[in-house]
Amino acid sequence: MMKDIMEQAQPYIISIVTALIGILATIITGSIKKAQGKAEAYYNAHTNEKDRELLHKIGMEAFSWAQTVYREYEGDRKLQEAYSYASEKLANLGVEMSGDEIRAAIEKAVVDYNAKKAGGKIAS
Repeated sequence: MMKDIMEQAQPYIISIVTALIGILATIITGSIKKAQGKAEAYYNAHTNEKDRELLHKIGMEAFSWAQTVYREYEGDRKLQEAYSYASEKLANLGVEMSGDEIRAAIEKAVVDYNAKKAGGKIAS
């Protein structure tokens, strides 16, 4: 008699176990996605900060390079050369920045240089 009950209950038990496994898999998958989202946000925040620092340094380097190599040219030509230098350097490093961000970094380097040259404090 007990054997008959187990045989009749077996499909229900299998369905319940399968449903529990599905629920458990859903919970685990959700937890992994949540952790992945947090890790990605952390990575993006720190990468963005490091990329900005790198952009600022490359902007200064590009300005200095153009100022030295193209000293006989006017500002627009120097800016164009500095922009090309910075764009190429960032691309080689795998850092993506917009044209406006690159230009802003170079312009900031110019402003800092002029403030230092005039004896003022450099903005950071």
